[in-house]
Amino acid sequence: MAWADGVCVVDTRSGRIGRITGRAGPRLSLRPLSGGGRTWACPSDAVRAATEWEQRNADVLDANWRFWRVGSRQGGEKPTRR
Repeated sequence: MAWADGVCVVDTRSGRIGRITGRAGPRLSLRPLSGGGRTWACPSDAVRAATEWEQRNADVLDANWRFWRVGSRQGGEKPTRR
């Protein structure tokens, strides 16, 4: 599928939600919906359209993704239960 710039999509490899900001060959450049942030590259065949719910809750979903991704915590420690 040909994706247009500005469309909100989900990177199916990681679950991150982003807005298409450009393309380089078969890869799309995505930027997080929640307050900007660093762009990342994603193959165009590894995205799907974001649902309305995902777009509305992008800030919470992105914060959750950043917390749980590998290596995001100092020293590689696991979250503790309280």
